Amino acid sequence: MRTDFTEIDSGTGYIGYKEAFHLVCSNARPVETEELPLDSCVGRIVSEELTAKVSYPTNDVSLKDGFAVRSNDIAAATPERPVQLRVSDFVFAGSENEGKVSAGCAVKICSGGSIPPGSDAVVSGEFCMEATPGGVYVRADAERGRNILPAGGEIKAGDRIAVRGEAILPGCLGLAAAAGISRVRVFRRPRAAVIGVGDEVVAPGCRLDQGQLYASNIVTVGAWLTSFGVSHDSAIVKDDAQEIKTAMLKFRPHVDVFLTSGGAWGSERDLVVAVLRELGWQEIFHHVRMGPGKGIAFGLWEGKPVFCLPGGPPSNEMAFLQLAFPGSCAWAGITAIPSRRSLPG
Repeated sequence: MRTDFTEIDSGTGYIGYKEAFHLVCSNARPVETEELPLDSCVGRIVSEELTAKVSYPTNDVSLKDGFAVRSNDIAAATPERPVQLRVSDFVFAGSENEGKVSAGCAVKICSGGSIPPGSDAVVSGEFCMEATPGGVYVRADAERGRNILPAGGEIKAGDRIAVRGEAILPGCLGLAAAAGISRVRVFRRPRAAVIGVGDEVVAPGCRLDQGQLYASNIVTVGAWLTSFGVSHDSAIVKDDAQEIKTAMLKFRPHVDVFLTSGGAWGSERDLVVAVLRELGWQEIFHHVRMGPGKGIAFGLWEGKPVFCLPGGPPSNEMAFLQLAFPGSCAWAGITAIPSRRSLPG
């Protein structure tokens, strides 16, 4: 398949692919936004920058079950020559500790427990042997900061978690929760209408007569849209202007994007663009200098984008993936638009 980036094909009225792509994206008007609880946002598209409200963790915490110590006290500790320390306290995760670790002392600590003042390292329990009464033998050294997660070590208050147009993945949700966020403003999930046009087109599962074919295009297009969070309704109509118009009017109140398959080229049987002109759409381009897929048309109908795709599977796929799919993603608020990365300039 070849894509030509020449801007205008003199004498035919075709525009270049690059110009068509930018026309699609520049006319994108993302759908409305809504605010949702954090646990309802997986896979949704952020409509405004998401920043941490609090640091995580809020204070220095232990990464291990073991003993909080002064690193200098155990600098010479080895399995053969352990250092004995007095255990002065016990810190659980979530508990407060007002005591200070003095020279020659240690505090027993659980993973997640706040690092007590005076200590600067945690020795994992596997390198310690408790002694009675109230002591511990430390059999390994631990440099300053060992096994300590500092305050803000995962994220600091004010740090960016997600940018506008980014999909919220599970890890991002967990980080947002840790950073004190409970609700997120996201783009509403858009809905598309996918309409297959042609006397020869039959819905999968129906009887297939001589000369007919199954509507694989609308299945493929619908699957791509769904994979990026754009739900869809679909229909198959005959090569009949009134049927095409009826389908368009039926879907108009409920969808944000229209995609038609077939009937886009311009012969006497290609009625889609003619019907749209009758309905008063704003035609932005028709025919793009690329092959296959040059028969694509794009415009706005009552502010909603309409992509008229060719019916032949190779042309349909090329036109959809190169123009209609990234355009639909732009209307969904997705800024990481598929195909943009490969666009020159």
